[in-house]
Amino acid sequence: MEWSRDDVLAVVKSSPDRVAAHDKEGWVGLFAHGAVVEDPVGGPPARKGADPRDGDDELGRFYDVYIAPNEVRFEVLADVVQELTVVRDVNITTRTPNGARVALPAYLIYELGEVDGALRVMRMRAFWELRGVTASALRGGPTSLIAMTGLTARMLRIQGFSNVSTYLEGLWRGMFERGHAAAEELGRAIRERDLAGLRGLFPDEAPRIEIDPGKRHSPRSLFDALGPGASLEVEAPISAGFFTGFRCTLTAQGARRRGIGLLEFDPRTRFCTTARLYLE
Repeated sequence: MEWSRDDVLAVVKSSPDRVAAHDKEGWVGLFAHGAVVEDPVGGPPARKGADPRDGDDELGRFYDVYIAPNEVRFEVLADVVQELTVVRDVNITTRTPNGARVALPAYLIYELGEVDGALRVMRMRAFWELRGVTASALRGGPTSLIAMTGLTARMLRIQGFSNVSTYLEGLWRGMFERGHAAAEELGRAIRERDLAGLRGLFPDEAPRIEIDPGKRHSPRSLFDALGPGASLEVEAPISAGFFTGFRCTLTAQGARRRGIGLLEFDPRTRFCTTARLYLE
């Protein structure tokens, strides 16, 4: 079945609506069985089980920990739709029961698929910086500290120690500022047509740079595809685990396209393994 941009976007738009309404059944129902939520990327994934009655309900437990007790609001700055994938540039504001407020910028990627004639979310990844949010909360005074303590206790009670431990790894394991610098270097190398600088981000000459779905380029072939005078403006980088997302504007061959970029890094070598631009 052919799905329109509006069809795809409607599924994604209903997610924050159901979160705001505290509609757990409706929110979980947006996801296919076996779907995975990574929020944030680098933390423990939550998978939707085939039958929650069997206790296989990581996604439901995720909702109970992070959504159920809080007021969560989304400000959507931009949406990019590519086939059955939606990338959102958002600001998320969470208010806890004791009045503490946490605001964070994030990039969200929803990957959809068709299940029994309907669109369902197969995977959702949220890219936001746990270290920065934690530092901001610590500066928020007693109200924020109480809220953090309550969240940790709820995580331990509902999700268990292993889950909490994996979540907290995001405070020290990831790319952080190094990922920001790589995103800026990608933009600089393209603007200055610096082949050596672009090559320096990647481990080899393999086609690892994707601008349009299914079309990958090596550093050299990218310059050939973009043509002379091309530029890539990079803004607001966010690192989550071994990924860095950023707003971007690509100007090439007389066209100006805006969207979101995403770099993926090898945790061992820290080279960029994939650079993808989601553009409309």
